[in-house]
Amino acid sequence: MPAKADVKRRGRVIFALAVIAAGLGWVAFKGLTNNLVYYVTPTELLTKGTVGERVRLGGLVDPGSVLHSARTVRFVVTDGTTRMTVVDTGGVPSLFREGQGVVVEGMYGADGAFHADTVLVKHNGVYRPPAPGETPHSADVQGG
Repeated sequence: MPAKADVKRRGRVIFALAVIAAGLGWVAFKGLTNNLVYYVTPTELLTKGTVGERVRLGGLVDPGSVLHSARTVRFVVTDGTTRMTVVDTGGVPSLFREGQGVVVEGMYGADGAFHADTVLVKHNGVYRPPAPGETPHSADVQGG
């Protein structure tokens, strides 16, 4: 029969391991949820009507809708059903173009436009290294 001291020690070790496992589980959960990029479509955003709340909006850049001005880029994002004007003040990435999938971060304004400060561009994920003798600057960065 084990002594009381051994039982107490075993109980403390089990409790400490449980606390450590719970802590690691919490850190992993928080790390994963912060890295997932959830977004709503223009149709979902209009249905929810979340004016002034920070959200991510995803869709395709409508061809012919991109207008560059001094400090903003204005374009239309569509999900095939609904079109929504986006006014971006944070600058667009170099891969940004018409017909491209995007996720924009910002707020839906009372003026009916989505005011973004971050634009994330979806791309096909195909990497083509430069040909021998070709520098990365002269390579085709558009992917073909």
